[in-house]
Amino acid sequence: MKAARPTAPNPSDQPPARRRKPAQSRARATADAIRDAFFQLLAEKPYDRISIRQVIGLAGVGIGSFYEYFSCKDAMAAVCIHLRVKAIAAAMRASIDAHRSEPLTDRVDALIDAQLAAPLAEPEHWAALFVVERKVSGIEAFRNMYAEFVQLWMEALSGGGDWPVQAALESTAFAAHAMTYSLVSQTLMTASRPVDPAALRRMVGNAVHGYLSIHAPLAAPPVPPRREPS
Repeated sequence: MKAARPTAPNPSDQPPARRRKPAQSRARATADAIRDAFFQLLAEKPYDRISIRQVIGLAGVGIGSFYEYFSCKDAMAAVCIHLRVKAIAAAMRASIDAHRSEPLTDRVDALIDAQLAAPLAEPEHWAALFVVERKVSGIEAFRNMYAEFVQLWMEALSGGGDWPVQAALESTAFAAHAMTYSLVSQTLMTASRPVDPAALRRMVGNAVHGYLSIHAPLAAPPVPPRREPS
């Protein structure tokens, strides 16, 4: 994903020199309120039309409180995206631990479900977040995030003991994550009508399982397409 140079903040929005991390519960609540307000506004209007004043007005905090935690609007957006991505990674980690003893195809389905649960539950919100991610994420941060997800896929594929020794693990994990992430993010960003979450989940599952059936056929034979329950 190509990273864009952040737009310079308005001079009136320049922050003080110091920031502090939200260490205490009240401070964390303030930072959470700011991020939640931003997330709510992002579902209602384009990122470029959201101002810091609008965010703090909805959050019910002062401008000084904003600058205690964020240097500018782009920094706030980057933190918001980072925390939500980390929550997805934590869900994937829990899925790996919970399904380690299951066959490869079941582990893969569980991991896809964990990775897509949040975007498919709130597709409009995540469509906006994916667009903003392209504006505010630096290339190094993006590479680090991508590597973390590929590592999770590697652990899921190899964790059950049925991964073929002759099958390339890292490249397969990279492809599985790339298909999952790209199909969801690009579908949500380019959709001109509401997305059908079940149909999108089936598309991702079919793509990943189809790839695995070629690269690890003994452990991941072709599976029937997922159908919605009648």
